[in-house]
Amino acid sequence: MDETTYQTIFVARQPIFTAHNDTWGYLMLFRDSQDADRAVISDNSEATMNLVANLPLCRGLAGNRSRLLIHFTPEDVTAGTPLAVPSGNTVITLGERAAPPEALLQALRGLKSDGYEVAINNFLGSPGSEPLAEMADALLVDMTGKSASELAAIVGKGQKFGVSRMIAKCVENADDLERAREAGFTLFHGFFFKHPQTESGRKLASSEITRLKLFEIIEKDEPNFDALAPAIEADVAISYRLLNFLNSASFSFATTVTSIRQAVVLAGWKPIRNWLRLIILTDMAPSQKSLELSYLSAHRAKLFETAALGGGYEEESDKLFMLGLFSLLDALLDMRMEDIVRHLPVEDDIKSALCGENNRYAPWLALAKAIEQSDWDAVGTTAKTLDLLPGTVAVSYQHAFTWADSFFASESAD
Repeated sequence: MDETTYQTIFVARQPIFTAHNDTWGYLMLFRDSQDADRAVISDNSEATMNLVANLPLCRGLAGNRSRLLIHFTPEDVTAGTPLAVPSGNTVITLGERAAPPEALLQALRGLKSDGYEVAINNFLGSPGSEPLAEMADALLVDMTGKSASELAAIVGKGQKFGVSRMIAKCVENADDLERAREAGFTLFHGFFFKHPQTESGRKLASSEITRLKLFEIIEKDEPNFDALAPAIEADVAISYRLLNFLNSASFSFATTVTSIRQAVVLAGWKPIRNWLRLIILTDMAPSQKSLELSYLSAHRAKLFETAALGGGYEEESDKLFMLGLFSLLDALLDMRMEDIVRHLPVEDDIKSALCGENNRYAPWLALAKAIEQSDWDAVGTTAKTLDLLPGTVAVSYQHAFTWADSFFASESAD
């Protein structure tokens, strides 16, 4: 696999949240995170088409209903390239530019009449950019290096054009989030949602401890159906969902599954274990923001497991699955990771990596973060550190999207 294919195939899908932490849409990134104007590959239009080709792998929690902000070049828009993707959930994203040509404006009018929305990236309200701003349904503003007064002024410019969807980009922490809200932004993009909002004295609730104790049973090397069945039966919500899941068309058992004991035996230990791992995690995360974290955790888990199986780490694939699955628990539970790992049935090395220590598992977490941040140089460097071929990482990354989408789609159907 050549470098162009390797870099283009990684499409970072970053959520945009409302003020109530609901997922409004996803910013689709395929550019270098350090320089928003420099394409990873030389042909921006080629990069866009590769992105479009990989969209089925990046549906996210809302499936085909996800609003996707996709960057198109002016030439793409004029040529009608956006018509290759559905109008119902595509937001055509263009960089701000002065004196846009009439051909571009005419093409945008046609696309908007077909149901597409338009967003202007890195909006500043610069002189001459008014024709594009007047067409915009959303404006994205990079918060980096801007004072509170500068941000408020930019929001004011956007509101003068009648744009209510002001998106703050690069919201990295709680302080950034508060600054963005005070400036008048209504939508928020960035990695703030990955950081815990720790509360003084916060402890795991008894229900959360009960759920984590299930892990102690399902993570045993040898299947223990006698212990697993009563543990599931003690949780009505999980019992109900498990029976529904196993009686669905996905399994097509010859007989209706009527008991938990029958369910765990018929389904098999590994499928039940993987299903329970994700159910336990998502049940501890009821909000939309936390569901995004659950999705990301599941994606990391499958990415690590699949890359391990294809990259010479077969014996550690299950441990790496757990590393990915638990890697965002601090943000999910709004607690210090050091206080959480005491309840996790994993090795000390994994606990240490989860707490930020630099050991043999730390590069796996660095790999996931680099991909999610669209830092392709770091992806390549970290893959080499782990002796993973770029093709192995790329295929594992795609497979993890398919797997996570399948699980969360079945959950939303329930």
